[in-house]
Amino acid sequence: MTHAIAADEVVTFADGLPGFESYRRFVLVASPVLSPFTLVQGLDEGAPSFVAIDPQLVDRDYVTSLETADLARLQADAGRPLLWLALITPRGNGEATVNLRAPLVINPGTMRGIQFIPPDSPYRIDHPLATA
Repeated sequence: MTHAIAADEVVTFADGLPGFESYRRFVLVASPVLSPFTLVQGLDEGAPSFVAIDPQLVDRDYVTSLETADLARLQADAGRPLLWLALITPRGNGEATVNLRAPLVINPGTMRGIQFIPPDSPYRIDHPLATA
């Protein structure tokens, strides 16, 4: 049985994602089976899907703050919690890396998202994903 996706479950990235600008509608799939990962599933035909993780699970000191302009793009208030997700890239050797430099940031209240790319980020796009 498939689950019908309600409009309020769809995350809209108004600018798309770098490299995938024409795809703007995604849904987040999380479950105990996937934990601690989240699937970012594209909804349009041919749309990409990504595996993501909370960047603070990779680096507990990860800084999650946005400039006023980015908060405006998300229609977010400074005091409201946002969802931060770092995209994971599988490598051919069975290992994976995490893009901590350019996370997805989603406002659960408006279901708007951006890929936040700070100009002077200290984080790497290929941070090793450690396995326990």
